[in-house]
Amino acid sequence: MISVFDIRHRRIPNVLVLALLLICLASAHPRVEPVFLIISVLSSFCFQLISRCGSGDVKLVIVLVNLVVGGAQIFEYLLMVCVGSMISIAIHYMRTRSLKGDIAFAPALCGAVLAMRPLSIG
Repeated sequence: MISVFDIRHRRIPNVLVLALLLICLASAHPRVEPVFLIISVLSSFCFQLISRCGSGDVKLVIVLVNLVVGGAQIFEYLLMVCVGSMISIAIHYMRTRSLKGDIAFAPALCGAVLAMRPLSIG
């Protein structure tokens, strides 16, 4: 739902990130590592200042990295985010013939989680 909303409106509403946060906290084993939480929050906001990335993307990353992925798999997650982002940028360029404009990154952020945790059939 977050990715679809970001694709259509180029924004991620706080209510959707909050809903994801609450779902993660209500799960049987929320993954919260205090030191990693502090480091990821600080580095995410520094990244936002440098790249001018949207606040919704930063909040989504903080929830996904700290409560879904965890610190042990951060490098694999970031690799998948880079691959997903390159695909998003390529699709944007093919549609607009320009790198200007807003690009929806929620699909890359959420897709990286799905790529790391494929659905088990059966």
